[in-house]
Amino acid sequence: MPSEPQLDSFISASIYATPVDVKKLKFIFSVIEEYAGAKNIKREALCILEVACGSGGITLPLASLGCQVRAFDINEEAVKFLKKNADDKFENLTVTIDDGYTFNDEKLYDVIIVSEVLEHVLDPSKFIANVSQRMAVGSYLVVTIPNGYGPWELKNRIDPRTYLKKWDWLRRLLGKPPYVKGDGADHCQFYTWGQLTTLLSSFSLRAIRFEKSDSLLAMFRPLRKSSLFGNIDIKLADILPYWLASGWYSAFELEESNKLTETSPAISMP
Repeated sequence: MPSEPQLDSFISASIYATPVDVKKLKFIFSVIEEYAGAKNIKREALCILEVACGSGGITLPLASLGCQVRAFDINEEAVKFLKKNADDKFENLTVTIDDGYTFNDEKLYDVIIVSEVLEHVLDPSKFIANVSQRMAVGSYLVVTIPNGYGPWELKNRIDPRTYLKKWDWLRRLLGKPPYVKGDGADHCQFYTWGQLTTLLSSFSLRAIRFEKSDSLLAMFRPLRKSSLFGNIDIKLADILPYWLASGWYSAFELEESNKLTETSPAISMP
C-alpha cells in the first residue's frame, strides 16, 4: 500500500501534542494502514467512523488521510469547535451531534474509533451493542482507554478534587448545576484488560492489537505533558507489565455478523 500522507503529516494535522497523545495517533495510523493492506483497499476508499470525537484531535488527522470520515459527539460545543477548526478543508468529513447509544446512519464502516470513551459510559453493553451494528465481519474497532487500576486512575482517586466536584452543596455555592453521574465529564467505569476484552468478546469482537500508553510518570500531570519526561514514560510503559500502564491502545476485529450486518451492504469495496 502507498504510505502518503506520511505519519508525520497525520500527526501534524492534530491539535494533540503531548508524547502520549502522539503515541496514540501513531497506533491509530498503524491500525488503519494494517487494515487497508490486509483488505487490499486504497486508503481513499476506507470509511471510518469516530464515536464521541470531541474537539477533533483524532478526527482531523483521519480526514487528512483522504478517507471518508464520519464523526459525531453528544457535546454541541465540541462539535461546533471541530467544525470551525475543519473550516471546510475536508470534503470527505461529516461531523454531527449524535448519541452513541442511538446513532444509526444505516451504514457500515471499515474502522471505528472509540477513543477515551468507554470509561465515561454508564451502560457500556448498550453502547457497544449499538456501535457494533455499524460494523461488517472483518471491520476493526479501535479502543483506547485508561487502565482502570493503573497509575493515572489511582492518582485521580486520591485527588480531593475528584470528590469535591461531586458535592452538590459546594456546586450550589459555586453556582453550578447538580452533579450527574455519567454526564460525560467524569469516569464511571474502571476496566481491567480482562473486563474490557470480556465485554467486547460478547459482541464477537476479538483483540488483534495491543499497546500500552504511558506509565508511572503519568501520575504527575506536568511531567505527562513534558516532552522529555513524557517520552521517557511512554518508553517505560513499553517495558513494564501491562497492569502498570496508565492506559491501553487496542484494536478488535468483528468475527461474526449480526442480523443487521447480514442484510446491509458494506460501504467500501476491495
